[in-house]
This record gives sequence, structure tokens and C-alpha cells, in this order.
Amino acid sequence: MGDLHKPAEAARLVGGAGPGKTTAILSKMEMALERLGGDPLRLGFASMTRAARGEAVSRASKAWGVSEGLLSKEGWFRTVHSACYRLQGLSGGQLITDTKADLEWISNALGVKVQTSIDDDTGVVTFHGDPEASAALNCWALSRSMLAPVEQVVRNQRRIDDSLPDFAKIKPMLDKYETAKRLDGRLDFVDLLAAQAGVVFIVTESPHIKKGNLPPVPEVSAWLFDEQQDASPLLDLVCKRFVSAPSVKWCYVVGDPFQSIYGFAGSNSDCFMGWTATKEQIMPKSYRCPAPILQLGEQCLRRMRRGYFDRGIEPADHEGRIEEADGLDEMVDRIDPRDSWLLIARTRYQAGRLAAAMHGRGKPCRWTNAPDGPTHRSDGLQAIFKLERGEPITGVEWRRAIDLIPSNGMLTPGVKEAMLVRGTKKRFGGDDEVAAWDFILPSDLPSVGASPALQAAIASGAWEKLVDHAEVWRKQAKNHGMELAAEPKCRVGTIHSVKGMEADNVAFLTTTSGRVQNGAEDERQHDEECRIAYVAVTRARRNLFIVNEGRHTTPKMEVL
Repeated sequence: MGDLHKPAEAARLVGGAGPGKTTAILSKMEMALERLGGDPLRLGFASMTRAARGEAVSRASKAWGVSEGLLSKEGWFRTVHSACYRLQGLSGGQLITDTKADLEWISNALGVKVQTSIDDDTGVVTFHGDPEASAALNCWALSRSMLAPVEQVVRNQRRIDDSLPDFAKIKPMLDKYETAKRLDGRLDFVDLLAAQAGVVFIVTESPHIKKGNLPPVPEVSAWLFDEQQDASPLLDLVCKRFVSAPSVKWCYVVGDPFQSIYGFAGSNSDCFMGWTATKEQIMPKSYRCPAPILQLGEQCLRRMRRGYFDRGIEPADHEGRIEEADGLDEMVDRIDPRDSWLLIARTRYQAGRLAAAMHGRGKPCRWTNAPDGPTHRSDGLQAIFKLERGEPITGVEWRRAIDLIPSNGMLTPGVKEAMLVRGTKKRFGGDDEVAAWDFILPSDLPSVGASPALQAAIASGAWEKLVDHAEVWRKQAKNHGMELAAEPKCRVGTIHSVKGMEADNVAFLTTTSGRVQNGAEDERQHDEECRIAYVAVTRARRNLFIVNEGRHTTPKMEVL
């Protein structure tokens, strides 16, 4: 589509694995702030995710002595989508989100039922339900993000998944969707970007540029775009329009082309590397990965068919090692749950096998998307376990415990018994009653609403039958202590979910799926799989364990 928005002078900052990027970004912003007369409202920071934006806001507000609200609400520390929403001044109800009302609107527009789901590991929203409608909406979002004709995207997707409906079946759904949006004045998240960039999409045509009447752009003097390797061509176009404003003097684009692993959502590292940069700096050292781990990461990248270049990054100064493990059983036996671990796999299914293997041996672990710190559930489990061991708890802990315990439950199959005296949950729903019990012993259980059956269950440990997944948690608490069971140091997830994370010890299960392996026959997807492997191995600070299962028919990622 050509150079639609000519950006101001740009500098590119190329990172690697664990190069201290956040500190470097803050340093660049501090220099910018000084050049801008100390006014933070003249500096824009845009990221792909809310988490990255939140970290930048927190770090910058502390360093500059200003409120977070000044940067994120009055200023331009935002995700790109959030910035577009603010600039376009949309009214309530215009933007199509994943609310129940909006899904009903889409279903009515298409005449079939559709739903959405958010991938826990990537945050990508996908449609499901009616196969033709969901395929149409997913392919339409992808094609617009890629600035590619939807018919071409459908054809490419069908090479990987031949169950996907062909374009002739998808087109009528898209016509209905676009007509309904036009009649009701609605737009979706991709439209939000397209409006800002001035791109017009028609189902049967290639995208083209609208002339005039574009939304305004922020009147800032400098921009910093983080994680730009994850930008889609459309989102990258929005960033270039931001930078083309007359007020903008310079910008930084920051990223690592070899950690671009969201091609399935339209991201393309060529966008990041395609910026015309008058200056380029490669961050020279990894502070995370020692020599053998960094070398293996580069080995994964060298298998790429296009685009590889040696950045000359120096390894961390500390020592590290790489070992192989023959199968899950051997790997799990090696894991001491008191240490920091990341257990990762290519697919959610394979990561689930890692979690199941850990739980089967009573070793605590949690999914990478689980919140850090104790939760109400873990507090409640610990409270019941303390009572089982004869230890006192507080009124607050008892409230958390009875939130988990059913008023009526089955300790014996088919026999339902009262566990709590009628009204107990309501009684401890108020702060006054909770505050009155700062010390509860097992002998006090009758006074706080526990039935005889619940008292006996707590004393014997049979309470684990009353609470979902409590048997696994109680086994872990008995083996390794309540604190570790409540806040495991071992985290399990897919490679996509751990991007940005690190641990002293990483176990990488190379088993994948036939669908992933078939997709890698495409050159672009092959190169993305190389980058995914790179991201996997470079999560390790000290020890990397490559878990290769011995079954010859099992698809595997190529690492060693």
C-alpha cells in the first residue's frame, strides 16, 4: 500500500532475551522528558498490551514524581486501541465488544448464534459457534489486520485447516455483518484502527486509503512504541500516522524481531524492521541468559529461512547448563517445588499434561495466567487446613473458608448432609461478626456455624471432598507446606503465555501437535516456529531442561 504516512525522525532500539529493556526504555523517556522541558504531557508511550502500558506508567510516574493518572488519563501513555478510542470520541454503545448484548447484536445481524472466547495465553479474541459465521468473523479480523484481501486469507487458512468453510460460504456472512454495522453505526476493534489510519475495507476488494476527514492525532512532541515486533500492518500504520503529526519531532520504536510470535493474530516483525530509522541501537548484552542457553536460542533462529541476522548479543556473566530429560516422569522427578520453575510447552494441551504430571506427584504448580499472590480461594483452603491441624484462624479466614464450603454437601456418595447451620454465610457476611472472632479454634466450630458433620470432616481431612480440586491442594500442602501450595513457585503454561517471563529453571516439553507441524510447512509459519522455540529456551536464567518424549510418531519442535 506504499508509505501512506511519512513518520518523523525515528530511532530503532533492538532487544534480545533479557537485555534490561524496561530500564533502557525508561532512560530514553527520561532523556526525552528533559528535551521536552520536563512536560510529561508532550511525550507519548504506546504499547500492544495493557500490562506493558501499566508497567511503563508505574515506572515513569515514580521516576518523574507525577501521578499515574496524569500520564494515562490526561497524557498519552496508552495502548494503541485506547488512544484511537479517545481520539475518535465514540459514544457509548458504538464499539462492538464481547459483552452479552454485543454478541446478541452480532448473532441477530448474522441470523445464527456466535460467541467469543479469549485465549488465556495470548489474549486473542476468537469467535466460535456457527462454523460459517465464526470462520467469517475470524478471517475478516485477520485479513484487515494484515491489510490483505479476505479471500486470500481464507485460502491460506484452508491449507492448514481444510474444515474451514470456503470463501463462497463466508462472503454472505461478511456482507450481513458489514451491512448491519453500517445501518446501526457500529464498529469493531479493527475498524477502530482502520478509521484512525484512513483505511477502507470492502469484502471483495483489497484495502484502500480514504481521502480526508481522518480523526485527529495526539499533539505530542515525541513517541515511544514498545513491543513493536508484535504490531500488525494495520496497527503499525496507525503508529506511523501518530508520528506523522506536525508536532512530533522524533520517536523510538522498540522491539525484538526474533520474539515476534503472534503471526496467527496478524503481527509481522517486518513492520518493526521496516521503519526508516536514522539511528539503530542493538542492546548489547543479555542479563538473563548464560552462554549455553543464549547459544541454543541463536541455533533455533538460524533455522529460519529468511530474515535472520546475528545481533552479536553477549551472554550473561553467570553460569548455566542445558540437559535433556527422557519424558515427563523423569522431568517431574527432578523438580524441587521450592525452586523457581517455568514448565512450558507449545500447545495448551501439552502444557496441561505437564500440570497433570506435577499434580499427580503432589507437587504444587500454577498456570502462568493465575494471579500472583494469595487469593480468596487459597486463603480459604489454608484456613480449613489450619483447623484440621488444630491451629487457630481469624474471623476473616473463617469467612473465606465458608465461601468454599457448601451449606449442604456429600461426604458419602448419594448422602447429602448439612455442613453449615442455616444463616451462617449471611451471618459472617457482615464485618461486625467477623471482627468479633479474632481467634477461632476447632473447639469453637459449633459456635461459628459448623455442623457436626463438618466438624468431623475437618478433623479427619474429609473436607477435601466438599471443595472443588481440594484433594490435589491438600496433598500438596501435606507434602510441601501450606504456603507453597497456596503460592507455588512452579508455573505452567504455553510458550506464548510465558513471553516476558523468566525463571532460574525451565523445563521445555518439545512435544507439539500435528496441526502445528503441518502449518510449519509454510515458510512464514516455519520461521515463526523457530522464533517460538527461541522464546521458549531463552526464558531460562540458569538451567534449561529439554524434555523429549521417546515416541517416534509424536510431533516435536526442533530445538537441539
